[in-house]
Amino acid sequence: MLHSTQLTQTILVHKHQLQALISLYEDHKTVSSNPFVMFSAKLDDFTVTVYTSKQDQHKVVFQGQHFESDVLLFTAKPSQKSNGFKPHYGSDEVGTGDFFGPVVVTASYVNETLASELIQLGVKDSKDLTDEFMKDLVSKVHQKITSVTTVVTPEKYKSLIEKGYNLNAIKARMHHHALLTLRAKVTEKHPMIIDQFASLKNFLNYVHDLPSIPQLVLEEKAENKYLAVAISSILARVKFLEYMDALSKTYGIKIPLGASANVEKFALSFAKKHGLETLKSITKSNFKTLTRIEDALSS
Repeated sequence: MLHSTQLTQTILVHKHQLQALISLYEDHKTVSSNPFVMFSAKLDDFTVTVYTSKQDQHKVVFQGQHFESDVLLFTAKPSQKSNGFKPHYGSDEVGTGDFFGPVVVTASYVNETLASELIQLGVKDSKDLTDEFMKDLVSKVHQKITSVTTVVTPEKYKSLIEKGYNLNAIKARMHHHALLTLRAKVTEKHPMIIDQFASLKNFLNYVHDLPSIPQLVLEEKAENKYLAVAISSILARVKFLEYMDALSKTYGIKIPLGASANVEKFALSFAKKHGLETLKSITKSNFKTLTRIEDALSS
């Protein structure tokens, strides 16, 4: 229930910004009986209501408290400074669920000016965007973003696994490297946000022998809440796709993504043609997929 001193603010949001707004509040979505409401969400301090429109702009009503910084995300001009939006660092990773290819982690820094532009371009979690859209977006903004990307190739991945690191430990150390390298480039003191994949206790244990990350925040689904994490997920995805495209070009065949039954079938055929050791050099060594292929080849 909203506080008795609730405030109400109505803004107009362009159609090209609408998906970014909906993505931001998707986890708090509610159902409205009003036929003129196309989307509504309820957060701890305020509600958001988006009304249908045949025009280029939609009416959006914020009601409650402490929504000023959210409103500013959709109304601030690129040159406008804000006390509401908080500059931050954020990092995300891709490739951990793919049998072929590397693990990629990107950390990015987003300030007030960049935030407005990213929102207008429709930046959100890479899992909700097409590869073509992301490639086009990165081509437009990569020179404006200060970021650091670290890549663990399949060969490096195998080496780390053999040294006793599990996947979460590998990711933790990659995020640590990317964020602190970025922090050294930007030098601004702001929160450093990681899309949470482990508890804070476990994360700190994975990097116990490394310098501490200042203002560290681990948060689930951070890519839907923080622009720096969202743009990092996009930059990392595009980097991963570039690696996979180069790999496909090397072997003259499209290397599939993911770890499905079809990927396993492809990998078995690939191993028969190029050899098991070649397959091992471009895949993740601790996937059970590889064990099954080895068994199939030896039977």
